[in-house]
Amino acid sequence: MARYPQVHLGYFHLTETGWIRQREIAPLPNGCQETWRYESEQLSEDAKERVCLTRVWSRPDASPQTLEALHARFGEPLEPTPARNVTLECDV
Repeated sequence: MARYPQVHLGYFHLTETGWIRQREIAPLPNGCQETWRYESEQLSEDAKERVCLTRVWSRPDASPQTLEALHARFGEPLEPTPARNVTLECDV
């Protein structure tokens, strides 16, 4: 039986080949265009998972068009579901 509350932390890196998940921010994967911090909390077995994704880094030379195209192609690292609420934030 799982123990609650459950908390998970990590990072998602957006590259030309898709999203890569890592526990630590470094090393950045090859071709990384932006990095999002992932924080997840589920208070009990029957509670919705609450996820906060915060953009913490963006490649300085990445154009808005490049980032928009990558997000259109690969979506967000985690999508909301009936069992998950997702909040997007931006530090950079």
